[in-house]
Amino acid sequence: MGRKRWAIEAFFKTIKHRFGLHRFGQSTKLGVYRWLILVLIAYLLVHWVHQSTALPQLDWKVASDLAMSILFASVLWFQFLRHLQKAVDIAAHHHFEIVLKSLPNLAYQEWCKI
Repeated sequence: MGRKRWAIEAFFKTIKHRFGLHRFGQSTKLGVYRWLILVLIAYLLVHWVHQSTALPQLDWKVASDLAMSILFASVLWFQFLRHLQKAVDIAAHHHFEIVLKSLPNLAYQEWCKI
C-alpha cells in the first residue's frame, strides 16, 4: 500500500478541488450521501469523456471543461426540445404550427455521390 500512497493522495486532491469536495458542508447523513453520489457521477462523466477523446495525457481541468462543453450542450438541447413540445399545443390552439427539422447533412450527401 505504501507504494500507492502518492496515487491515492493525487486522487483525493483532484476529487477535492476539481469536483467540489472542498466546499463540502453537508450536516445530515442523507446530505453526505447525495453529495458523494453527485461527486462520483461528475468524476465518472469527466473520466469517460477523457477516455472517449483519447487526449494524450489526463489533465483534469481540460477534461472537465471538455465534458462540460459536450454534456451541457446536450442537456440544454434536450430541455429546449421538451419545452418546444409543450409549446406545440399552445401554438396549435392559436392556429400556428411549429416545425423543427434537421438540416441536410452535406457530408453524407457528398459521400453518397462517390
